[in-house]
Amino acid sequence: MPLSRHTWSFPTRIEYGPGALEDLVEIVRRNGGRSGLLVTDKGLERVGTPERVRSLFKKAGIALTTFDEVQSNPTDDNVYQGTEVYKKSGCDFIVALGGGSPIDAAKCIKCLVTHEGPLEKYDDMKGGDKFIVNPMPPLYAVPTTAGTGSEVGRSGVITIRSTRTKTIIFSPLLMPTIAVLDPDLTVSMPPKLTAATGVDALVHNLEAYIIDAFHPFADGIAWKGIALCIEQLPRAVKNGQDISARGNMLVASAMGATAFQKGLGINHSIAHALGVLFDTHHGLANAAVLLQVMKFNAADPKVDRKLASLGILFETQNQSGAVLDKLGEWLQALDMPVDLGALNIPRERLEEIEAYALKDPCCSLNPRPVAKGDIVSLLERIIP
Repeated sequence: MPLSRHTWSFPTRIEYGPGALEDLVEIVRRNGGRSGLLVTDKGLERVGTPERVRSLFKKAGIALTTFDEVQSNPTDDNVYQGTEVYKKSGCDFIVALGGGSPIDAAKCIKCLVTHEGPLEKYDDMKGGDKFIVNPMPPLYAVPTTAGTGSEVGRSGVITIRSTRTKTIIFSPLLMPTIAVLDPDLTVSMPPKLTAATGVDALVHNLEAYIIDAFHPFADGIAWKGIALCIEQLPRAVKNGQDISARGNMLVASAMGATAFQKGLGINHSIAHALGVLFDTHHGLANAAVLLQVMKFNAADPKVDRKLASLGILFETQNQSGAVLDKLGEWLQALDMPVDLGALNIPRERLEEIEAYALKDPCCSLNPRPVAKGDIVSLLERIIP
C-alpha cells in the first residue's frame, strides 16, 4: 500500500432506468429551469429522439431551443456556434443529448457562456483548468450511446481547427449536474454502432485497469466494467431491443469514464490521431489497434499480470496471451476490425500518426514508456 498522498473523486448524480428521461423534465422544473438549449446532432434528428425530448419539455411548459450542428468529431467552431445560440435564446440550462460528441460540446458551451474565449485558453495541458470557475449553467447529460461515458466525465475533447489538435478542456466544474441513463434511448442504435461504441467503453475500462497508478476504487470499477462489456455487448448487438443489455452497457460506459480518472494510454492516443487525421470513428479506431497495443504493453510485467488476472472474465487461463486471444475472438464476433486494413489507413502516413499520438496527453500515461518509432513499429504489424 503506497504511503504517498492521493486524491480521489467520483462522478455526478445519476438517474438510471427506463423512463428516466421523463423524470428529468420534472427535475429541471423543480430546479427552476425556464429556457434550455438542447445540444444534439443531425443523426439523432433523423431518428426523432430530439423531438421526443422537445415534446416532453413543451408539455411541462419549458422552452427548448435546439442546436444540432455538432459534428462527429466536434470542433471549437461547433462550441462557438452553440454558445451564440444559447446567449441569443436567453437560455438558463443545457440538455446534452447524444453520444460523446454532443455531450463534450455541451460541456464547453457551458464554459463559454460565462467565460471569454478562445476555447484553447482552457486547454488542460496548458493549465487552462485554473481559469474555469463558477457560475456556469446547469447541464443535464442524456447519452443515447453506450461508449464514451462523457455524461459522468469532467472534460470535453474538442478539435481546435486552427491547430487540428484534439484538445482536452478539463475541470471538475464541467461535470454534468445530472446524468440520465435511460436504456430506452439507446434501442435505435444499429448493431454496428452499438458494437463500435461498446468497444470504446471496453477500452476505457481496460486501459484504466492497466494504468500504473494507485487508485483501487477505479480498479474495482474498471474490473466490473470490463466484465459487463464482455457479457452484455454481444447481447445488445444481437438484439437491440434487449433493454437489460442496453442498460448494462450504459452502466459499463459510465463506469469506464469513472475509472479512467486514472488515465488512458496509447490506444486512445492512436485513436485520437486516426480521428483527427482520417475522421475515423473513435470506437472502430480503438478496436483496430487494441490487440497490438495490449501486446506492446504486456511486455511490462505489471501489465502482464493485470491482463492475466482477466482470464476468469474471458473464461480462459490466467495468462495474458490467452486473454488477448479471447479478446480478439470477442472483437471478431462483434464484426469489429482487429487491424488497420478495414480503415483504409495508408502505410505512408504511419509516421504522421505517430507524431500526433506522441503529443497526445494520454501517451505520457501509458503504463509502458513509449519512444519515437514504437508506434510506427506497432502499426506496421497491423497494416496490409
